[in-house]
Amino acid sequence: MREAGQADQDAPGGWRWAIGLTMLFLVLVWPAILAGGGGTSQANDLVDYHAIEIRRLAAQWPTPDLRESFTTTTPGFHLVLAVVAKLGGGLVVQRLVASLAGWLAWLVTWRMAAAWCSARVAAVLAAPVALSPYLLGATVWMTTDAAALALAAATMGVALVARNEVRMSRVAGLLGAGTVLVRQIMLWASVPAALRVLFDRAKGVQASWGARAWRLAVVLVPPVACVAAFFAMWGGSMPPRFQPFHQAVFNPAAMVMLLATLGCWGVLVLPGAWMVLDRGARVRCVLVAVIAMAMCAAARSDWRKVLPPDEMRRGTVTEHTWGPTAPDVVKGAGEVGRWGGPIWEVARALPAPSGRSVSMIVLAGLGVVVAAALRERAARVGHAWPATLLLAALLCMGLAQCLNAQTFQRYFDPWALLAVGWLVAMGQGVDARSDRWCVRGAALLALVQFGMSAVVVFKPALAG
Repeated sequence: MREAGQADQDAPGGWRWAIGLTMLFLVLVWPAILAGGGGTSQANDLVDYHAIEIRRLAAQWPTPDLRESFTTTTPGFHLVLAVVAKLGGGLVVQRLVASLAGWLAWLVTWRMAAAWCSARVAAVLAAPVALSPYLLGATVWMTTDAAALALAAATMGVALVARNEVRMSRVAGLLGAGTVLVRQIMLWASVPAALRVLFDRAKGVQASWGARAWRLAVVLVPPVACVAAFFAMWGGSMPPRFQPFHQAVFNPAAMVMLLATLGCWGVLVLPGAWMVLDRGARVRCVLVAVIAMAMCAAARSDWRKVLPPDEMRRGTVTEHTWGPTAPDVVKGAGEVGRWGGPIWEVARALPAPSGRSVSMIVLAGLGVVVAAALRERAARVGHAWPATLLLAALLCMGLAQCLNAQTFQRYFDPWALLAVGWLVAMGQGVDARSDRWCVRGAALLALVQFGMSAVVVFKPALAG
């Protein structure tokens, strides 16, 4: 059994894998950027929002107005690229610079997985999120998602693998602040560090509650202060122009969607985890899943497409891409949307009695089984605590998304894929047969994601 932090890349082979991943990234991503194609939702976001915001900030430099924005997010990502634009970098140069965030996301995801398994296995377990349409599309078309993923994964990963708690607190506080300066909703990424400071049961941790309170402040004050400052500036959780479409009181379908994505993608590694569980553990997994399905059935989970209000759509470069208003499409402010992604399309096609989608509820139950089984597997090699911290962060991510009125699948996919990969890594070494099955399942999942990316990212990008 390997202790967290004893990463295989400390050996020479680890550096070779890092170099290999970098070369693969450049071969996949940069030609897609240079080809100049588009037409996807992320490419349209680049045209309608991100490129406009970067130009605005560059024109106002060095005193940009942060009270209003053409994007829904905090301005950290766009401010960096505004500097590039101010220095004379055109759109292609900006996209190449921005793509480095996707490269960092690749390395962070792989590096953290390698804290619990070999560099080779870690590369396989990181591949599903690395090759996903969400991350590759964001990397090719300069949206905030890749940078936010890299920073949030690093914030969580430091808390999961760092040995020195004092240093972990400082680094997690800085990374957490960087994360919310790119995407304010990702305050939840600081949860593992906060829980570790409060409840760490590692050997040799003998801190007083006063010391723990100070470290907790070091972890939480920077990101919370950043979010609070922008909340006060905007009068809400996002810039005023986007509040009618995205801001919600509470959208419980987000939790259903989170569990459904876990079930959809995690089912491929479930056989490897299931085979090492005893009867009692299996019963617990199923029991928790049944309870979760009953809770999910209390929330509406049927397909429901919502368009932004007319004043938000009209005049945008890609106004036509929203599609015509159909009888089953709601249009207006304050409406909760449950659409966007293949999982929602399946829910649309299958029965949803009383607004409760059968497919969503079944997938959500399966997602709970996946999460519980992978945690039980990790616990058998002494990694129950980091697995618990990771799942706590995932739970808080779902709760944060409940404050968003729109439940697009792309908000949840990368975190489900990352969680599956890291949880499998935490359980490596429990049993040779289980290890093989889980790694093969992750490899198959990576192929599925790459196949989707080939169709929805690379084909339109390379079309020029």
